[in-house]
Amino acid sequence: MWTGRITFNNQLGPQHLHMAVRLPSEFPDPVPGQFVMIRPTKSGGPLLSRPLSIYQFVRNQDHVILELLYRVVGRGTELLSRLNTAAEVNILGPLGRGFRIEKARSHRILLAGGMGVAPITFLAQYLEGQVAGKHELKICLGAKSCAEIVGMERIKGRQGLLNIATDDGSLGSCGLVTDLLPDIMQGCDPRKTIIYACGPMGMLKTLAKQLTPTGIPCQVSIEERMACGVGACLGCAVAVQNRRGKREQKSVCKDGPVFNIRDICWDQP
Repeated sequence: MWTGRITFNNQLGPQHLHMAVRLPSEFPDPVPGQFVMIRPTKSGGPLLSRPLSIYQFVRNQDHVILELLYRVVGRGTELLSRLNTAAEVNILGPLGRGFRIEKARSHRILLAGGMGVAPITFLAQYLEGQVAGKHELKICLGAKSCAEIVGMERIKGRQGLLNIATDDGSLGSCGLVTDLLPDIMQGCDPRKTIIYACGPMGMLKTLAKQLTPTGIPCQVSIEERMACGVGACLGCAVAVQNRRGKREQKSVCKDGPVFNIRDICWDQP
């Protein structure tokens, strides 16, 4: 468990906030797709920490800065939203299995729905710094409306082509973010292409159906309620198919949150 100090906790909209936490330099470098469990050090609220995806990570000489993008959805995140600059928080992490970078695949498509923009933005940043050579990057971002789009300005600064879809058509194309994919994938070589995605389960299930006939590999980060963050409580189980073709339960927090999209049993309730 690490103790950090908030450097800012800015409101981005009615429900969305952007927090930065200063931590000791000993804090390990995270992998895109990993998350942290966070809670105020002094609080009369819920005992459990809240899982938040890592939005950005910067290592300085004597400290690191961890950035988190989150939405107020309950009592725990509401308490986080009230924290001011210099407030202390307890952080457990980085946790989970992140995205695995396949450097041999030169055409990368990043797909984010809603708060999935946080790990996808971190992944785009990571790819720019870690993957050398000629690579093509395309980013698709979706939300219910333009008011729900957050973090777009940081993605715009990336080298990749940005495509936006909103359910009500208030920004970009009208429809789901997965509706953008057929045009984006047109002409893609399955041997050189890979898709990374994060968003609601409904979005990922649709994505799985779209990719079935293509042969294009895809890694997805699953959004799931978590209590412990380390696989001890079994409260975030997801059904997957193992290498022997048998169905088994995996913990999203410990065995994920990133999975091969074709390993997940999409018929689960």
